[in-house]
Amino acid sequence: MSDIDIHHLSAAYALDALDDRERMAFEAHYPSCEVCRTDVIDFRATITHLAHASSTPPPAALKANVMAEIAQTRQLSPLLPEVVIDLAERRRRRLRWTGGALSVAAAAVAFVAGTAVVDRNDQPAYADALSTILQQDDARVVTLDASGGAVGSIKVAWSETIDEGVLLADGLPAAPSGHAYELWMIGVDGPVAMHLLDPAADGELRAVMPVNASPDAWGITIEPSAGSETPTGDVLYQAEA
Repeated sequence: MSDIDIHHLSAAYALDALDDRERMAFEAHYPSCEVCRTDVIDFRATITHLAHASSTPPPAALKANVMAEIAQTRQLSPLLPEVVIDLAERRRRRLRWTGGALSVAAAAVAFVAGTAVVDRNDQPAYADALSTILQQDDARVVTLDASGGAVGSIKVAWSETIDEGVLLADGLPAAPSGHAYELWMIGVDGPVAMHLLDPAADGELRAVMPVNASPDAWGITIEPSAGSETPTGDVLYQAEA
């Protein structure tokens, strides 16, 4: 997707009419683009006005009619035939392989040896990395599930073809003093530290990192800010790859 394409997605984004791949690319772009950001705000305001102008109250009998239809409609048995289960499982596997890269609203700031990489305009250099990953046939995106009362949203996108991944997290509580969030790539040899080591002082995590193995899962813990070779804190967020 070219930069020109992205600039023309504002209206479709405001209408929630983008597919997941387009949405991820646009959400990585428009916060730093004043034109697109303004367009989204304007389009949303227009949509709101149109909705109020055309809204009509539902018929009084609508709820009763719907409930009557539900009562007369046979529900699918929880004991599905084996052929249905097999087809559903095949579809899930196919979507997991081909559609993983279509499900994230993510962007990342690149880090090399713990130092943020920025472009010549002092803007985060995640855009190129993210675009390159999404162009790969094996691009994958997962959302890490929170546990133990953890809050916030964390997503990881990666491609084994180019051995690179990106991470985006928002709404996280800041790590305690002297500690930082660590991302772990979990494979056959156990968890491997990605050396994220970010305290999320502003509630955000942004990173581009090498992914030179095939992960089975991802996890995030809070570790001493100096880092650790194995997890010492509770797993706060995790997802299968």
